Amino acid sequence: MDSNLKKFMSSHFDFDQINIWELFCDMDLGILMTDENGVMIFYNDIQATIDKLDPANVIGRKITDVYKYNNDSSTCMRVLEHGRPIINYALSYRSRNANVGNTIHSVFPLRKNGKVVATICFVKDYNILERTIPSFLTPNNNNTFAEGTRFTFASIIGSAPAFVDAVKSAKMAANSPSPVMLYGETGTGKELFAQAIHNFYYEKTKPYIDVNCAAIPENLIEGILFGTTKGAYTGAVDRAGLFEKANGGTLFLDEINSMPLSLQGKLLRVLQEEKVRRVGSLSNIDLDIKVISSVNTDPRELVGSGNFRMDLFYRLAVIYIAIPPLRERLVDVEELGRHFLQKCNCRMGRNIKNIAPEVIDFFWNYSWPGNIRELEHVIENAVNMTEKEETILKLEHCYFANLLGISNSESSPHAPCPRPRNRGAGHDPLFDRHYAEQAPAPPPPWPPSPWKTSLAKGVTAPCDSPPASTGAHVAPSTGDLAHKKRLLEESTILQALENSAGNIAMAARHLGLSRQLLSYKINKLNLRPKLYEIKLNQS
Repeated sequence: MDSNLKKFMSSHFDFDQINIWELFCDMDLGILMTDENGVMIFYNDIQATIDKLDPANVIGRKITDVYKYNNDSSTCMRVLEHGRPIINYALSYRSRNANVGNTIHSVFPLRKNGKVVATICFVKDYNILERTIPSFLTPNNNNTFAEGTRFTFASIIGSAPAFVDAVKSAKMAANSPSPVMLYGETGTGKELFAQAIHNFYYEKTKPYIDVNCAAIPENLIEGILFGTTKGAYTGAVDRAGLFEKANGGTLFLDEINSMPLSLQGKLLRVLQEEKVRRVGSLSNIDLDIKVISSVNTDPRELVGSGNFRMDLFYRLAVIYIAIPPLRERLVDVEELGRHFLQKCNCRMGRNIKNIAPEVIDFFWNYSWPGNIRELEHVIENAVNMTEKEETILKLEHCYFANLLGISNSESSPHAPCPRPRNRGAGHDPLFDRHYAEQAPAPPPPWPPSPWKTSLAKGVTAPCDSPPASTGAHVAPSTGDLAHKKRLLEESTILQALENSAGNIAMAARHLGLSRQLLSYKINKLNLRPKLYEIKLNQS
């Protein structure tokens, strides 16, 4: 900077009074600093979010130990060596916890008496940029989305192993012309996957057509898919079908398990011949098309029940991708929740900066029968329940927590809610027993059977599961495993309450549960913690 400019600026502002560290912590960029030896001396929360690392485990360690770098691949080490800044350097890297980052780095040397004594690195994350920059700010000529789509693989959020495998399979499928079948429960993001596959493979000029097979009347679906010829039937006109409109691009057949059997045979022929014939026409139209289909029911059950042709399944499921439900990827629930919160802030003009820990804890202990769609609904509903000046999303804003009789007033400031000890692998034993009586056995390699869902309880259960206990002293029938499990859960909770003199927070800590979940179980089993307080006072 020119010395005269420095002098002018210094005369108008006291730069020594600026808290630069507070500024670095508040910026929406990842920021890290190293000393002259490459040891990390600053690491802000945004960078910790990008890397999924704890700052306490980073500060004081050499940058080549934190990331899988050597001195040549580390931008900070190169700047320390050469003394020249590196600006807008695209870098894909892997941290020591195997998290992959796709970022843009700008690294600058910090000098004292002409010697480089430190580096500062500003990091922009591709995924954060894509999710935060509104699409209307992007010029049309640079739009990477095909018409009718709004998602790419960068839009997909999740780090759970099963989900990462599904994304990896989808990217491989995108590079192949073979048909793809997506299996997932309602609300798991099948349409997002379909659009991402299309945008990964095709140019934006190629068509993307989607159709919900369950939403079209049976007597109209053939004409809509294959097209019609004037005179084919009363009122028929010359009209291209969706196969023709998608020619050269992608056709997404959503909920294809709803397609009538009579039409499945005709669809099979179109896929085999790669030709389509309009209803009432005698000529064929050649097709060059990628077909993506989705089902929300176990394909084995569909084929076994005779509701879906086996030969059509083989044609459509050349590449089969199972998208796990949210209850099987709870490691992602916090990141997804913050994404939807940011989305609501932008759309509603709010400034809610964070989600309270007890809300995240409750999210972890909820089974999400509506999957990601339900999570988005819950976040948007909660944002609407906040006052304009509020900046924290609390449990009291979540309507479904109120359905379970859970509120912030039950939380003790001295007993923070513990989350499951091994969050990626499952829950504590008592929590597992709770779901063992309501959820089916672990799914086979293919997807699980249909579920019966209760919105008020937020749990899933097989259709033949026994009714829940209505009291604390239900006599089980001999050999009834579900009742025995319920009694075991009840006796375990009663013992914990007795040991803690009715203190729910203390009992929850002993059991390794959150206070909210234990309160829910107590209400469900009709237990009375107050009895133990009285018993202690009398003794």
